[in-house]
Amino acid sequence: MGPINLNTIATNRMKKYEILGIGAPFLDHVVKVSHEFLASLSGAKGGMEIVDYATFVKILHNTQAVATLIAGGSSANTIKGLANLGHSCALVGKIGQDRAGDTFLKSIQELGILSHFIPISTPTGQLACLVTPDGERTFRDYLGAGQEMQKEDLDPAHFHGVRHVHIEGYTLLNVGLARRAMELAKQAKATVSFDLANFEIVRNFKAEIADLMREHIDILFANRDEVLALCQQSAEEACDSLRQFCKVVVVSMGVEGCWLGNAKERMHCPAFPVKPLDTTGAGDLFAAGFLHGYLTGKPLTECAKFGALISREVVQVLGAEIPRETWHQLKKILR
Repeated sequence: MGPINLNTIATNRMKKYEILGIGAPFLDHVVKVSHEFLASLSGAKGGMEIVDYATFVKILHNTQAVATLIAGGSSANTIKGLANLGHSCALVGKIGQDRAGDTFLKSIQELGILSHFIPISTPTGQLACLVTPDGERTFRDYLGAGQEMQKEDLDPAHFHGVRHVHIEGYTLLNVGLARRAMELAKQAKATVSFDLANFEIVRNFKAEIADLMREHIDILFANRDEVLALCQQSAEEACDSLRQFCKVVVVSMGVEGCWLGNAKERMHCPAFPVKPLDTTGAGDLFAAGFLHGYLTGKPLTECAKFGALISREVVQVLGAEIPRETWHQLKKILR
C-alpha cells in the first residue's frame, strides 16, 4: 500500500456521515470444504477460532481449493450494506500497510465509505471462511492489525454528528473497546446497535455483554446459538428476556425467521427461505436491512422484512458480496 495521504485523512475528518461502524477489517478467504475436512479441525462447526498466521496459511493450503477473496469483517459487511442502500457511512479500526489492507480500502472507497482506519505495520487481519456443502460456514481468524485497536485510539471527533453507531461483537476481544465506543456514541446522542457475532465470543464475555445491554445497547442482534450461549434459553424465550434490557432485540433463526422484541411486545417475523450456497454474511446483511428500515422510520416488522430480503440474497452468493445489479433491484423493492 502506498504512503498515507495526510490531506485525504484531514478531508475525511471534516466530512459528515450518518452511520459509524466499529470493527476489525478483514480480507475474507471464502473456500468450499467437505464435512470430512472440517471434522479434521478442532472446534465446533459454525464457530470461530483465532489462529496464528502460520496456522491460517496451513489451513488454507490444506483445503487444496481456490479461495474467493472479499473485503469483509462483521461490522464492515453491515456498513457496506447500508452504503449500498444509500446511507453515508464511515468505518473505524486498525489496518495493515499491505496488499490485503489496500484491497480492503479500495473496496470501501468504491462505495463512498469514509475510512478512519489507523495504518500500522502489523499485517491486516485475514479470515478463512470454510463453507460446507450445507452452506454452513466455520471461521478461522488471523486477527492481525485489528487486534491492536485500543480504546484510547478512538477519536471523539469521529462520533460528532453521527446518528447511529454499529459495533461488532469481536470488539470484545480488545479490552474496553466496545464500552468506550458506546460511551462516545451516547455522548454524541447516537443510537447504538451491537451484533453478538459468534457464540464462542458470547461464552467468553457473558458478564461484559450483560453490562453493556443494561447501560448502552439500543438494538441487539443475535442468533439462536448466541442467545443459547448467553442465557441458556430458546430464541423465543431469550427474546422475551433480553427485551427488558434493550430497546429492540432481534434473534434470527435462519429459514425459520426471527423473534423481534421491544418493551411492549414480542413477535415472530418470517424469513424468505432459499437453498443457501453460503451463509457467510447472512447476519451482517440482515442487520444492514434492519437498520435501514429503522433509520428511515419503518415499523419494526417492516425492518425485519427488509433484513430478511437482503439476507436471502447474500446466502445465494459465495461470500458476503451481493452483486451491484442485485442491490439496484433490492432498493426498488424496499421503496
